Order: sequence, then structure tokens, then C-alpha cells
Amino acid sequence: MNRREIVEALIFSGSGALQVRDILKALPETGEEELEGLVDELNKLYLETGRSFRIERAAAGYLFVTREEFTPYLRALHTPARLTMAALEALAVIAYKGPCSKGTIDSIRGVDSASSLKSLLKHQLIDIKGGKPLTYYTTAKFLEVFGLDSLADLPDLKQFEEVFREESGAGAGGDT
Repeated sequence: MNRREIVEALIFSGSGALQVRDILKALPETGEEELEGLVDELNKLYLETGRSFRIERAAAGYLFVTREEFTPYLRALHTPARLTMAALEALAVIAYKGPCSKGTIDSIRGVDSASSLKSLLKHQLIDIKGGKPLTYYTTAKFLEVFGLDSLADLPDLKQFEEVFREESGAGAGGDT
């Protein structure tokens, strides 16, 4: 058997992102760099043969994803999870400040976040750690959904601050 096809079978078997460490455990003679090369080979093969999917790195692992041009067809069949702006705000607080308590989330947002937290829990984007107070943290599914390898891949908050400063500065003087 070819290691490339073994990697393909391993990733295919996962219900989400298959951790790099688990793939390397199954193929101990393979290093992380070689694994990346095998995934690149598979993606090249998929592209050359017109496959509707590719392998992406997310949540410290690899998973199969459908190529973007097939999205309209998938939407006709599957209803994507919709999050309210309130839920997205709460999720952003947890991603950037987490793990954190509901009190912290509420104080940053300035409103009660109970309903948003329930929605995020339902979609398995966050989970709860016990203790007092309970703390909320993002899950591997969060990383998969947003295509992140880790929380370190989140955009830097300073970048957002600069953009907002530039936008408010441009509007202040204004053209007349």
C-alpha cells in the first residue's frame, strides 16, 4: 500500500479533523513535513481529476471539505447553521478572551448572553468546563468551521482596531 492512500483513508475515516499526531501514530515512519507533502499530492490529484473535494488543515489536523464552487448545490440540500449577531459576538468574546465565565461575556457585551450561549452549545462551537463559575471555551468544531488550525490563527485584534480607527478618521473630516 502507498502511504499517500493510507493518509487519505485515515483522514476519510475521521468524523471531523483528524489530528496530525493521530495520523503520525498510525504511520510512525512518516514525519510532519512528509505528511504535508502527501496531503499536497492528494490535493493535486483531486484537482487534476476534477474531484469536488480537497483536504484542508484545521483544528491541528486534516479533514475533507467540498470545493467552494459546489456550495450552491450543497445549500439546496443542507441548511447551514445560522448564528445571530449576538451569538457571533459571544463567540468572539470566548474565542479571544476564553475560557471565560458568562459574567465576563455579559460584561464585555453589555447584555445577557444566555440565549446566545445556548445556541453556541447546541451547534457545538463552545463547551463548558466545570467549576465555579462555569467557564466557556471554543471546541475543535469551532476551529473546523472557521478553518483555523488553532486559536493563535485568529486575526489580531489590533488589526481590527486600526481598521476602525481609519474608518472613523476618514469619516470625521469628510469630503465636502
